[in-house]
Amino acid sequence: MLLKNDTALGIYVHIPFCIRKCNYCDFPSYSNMDNIFSQYTNALCKEIEFVSEKYKNGLVDTIFFGGGTPSVLSAKDISKICNTIQKKFRISNNAEISIEVNPGTITKEKLETYRALNINRISIGVQSANDRILNFMGRIHTRQMIEQSLELIKECGFKNINADIIFGVPNQTMVDLQDTIEFVLNKEVTHISCYSLKVEENTPWYELQKRGELPQVDDGLEREMYYWIVSRLKNSSFEHYEISNFAKPGFKCIHNIKYWTDKPYLGFGSAAHSYINNTRYSNVENPVEYISAVNANKSPIQGTDIIDDVERLSEIFILGLRLIEGVNLEALEHVFGRKSLKKYDEKIEMLVNKDFLCIENGNLKLTKLGLDFANLVWVEFI
Repeated sequence: MLLKNDTALGIYVHIPFCIRKCNYCDFPSYSNMDNIFSQYTNALCKEIEFVSEKYKNGLVDTIFFGGGTPSVLSAKDISKICNTIQKKFRISNNAEISIEVNPGTITKEKLETYRALNINRISIGVQSANDRILNFMGRIHTRQMIEQSLELIKECGFKNINADIIFGVPNQTMVDLQDTIEFVLNKEVTHISCYSLKVEENTPWYELQKRGELPQVDDGLEREMYYWIVSRLKNSSFEHYEISNFAKPGFKCIHNIKYWTDKPYLGFGSAAHSYINNTRYSNVENPVEYISAVNANKSPIQGTDIIDDVERLSEIFILGLRLIEGVNLEALEHVFGRKSLKKYDEKIEMLVNKDFLCIENGNLKLTKLGLDFANLVWVEFI
């Protein structure tokens, strides 16, 4: 099967396992499943081998191991998955290969194995550098463990390091947030992702919230935190390139940019999603069901959506407006035609008049006010 425009592929590998589920997490991840790690790895490799037959012409320039916590797997299991991908796909020489890790789950042996496998980007789940908040969130690590992990990561030669941080956490003060940002800056990470907490259904914190037992987060404080982060990281030579993401020059996450710019990617593993040739696929979420399907030589895909041009344009606006540079209207008109874009003219004019959007150098982008009301902007493009 040929790829449209001979575009380079991204590959996402989902590792759905954690040592313990965090109190705020609604991701498809599971604890206490150590006994199926090997079976899951084997099923993953089998799925990769099967799917690769359809895309032998495809060049891969990004690979991302996400979760869950990929670093809970042994070095041997990660090696097996990486080697299968490298054997079955054509990997570019300068491919960005990322793996998510959590403090308390990585060792020198694992990191040295990652290096040998050409993994060149580490994303570490810091979330907070405050032990009180980490414990409240249900994280398994401490500030000291974060420090030790980052030192070990750098000792093993990794230069491209992202730190994930959550702000707007119940009981979190501005001082707490500032201390965490200063902590990771002092560790010389090259990329920082800062996410505002949203309490999701089917999480322990959601149940607490329903009972009125979860402390309220002041909206004004949450916004104050966000703009302090933006200002502080800008002063430290980080580029704010996506609503939640900041990078030193040359260290933007190329894989995630694919999601925001309508580029193709293949997802492997339980709950993984793929988007290729205007079709979206999603795999069964439960890892036991996933293993069973693959071992029975059945496709683990549980859902398929054909994305027509109307829906595709809508998604390009919604996802592209996450980027600080926005979306280029002339490029969209070239692909979709003036008639397709015309239906958005009134909405764009209305959002510009409200100072939620602006047009600069042909790019439609969020204003500073628009960053505060991004959800209201995106809904206009559905």
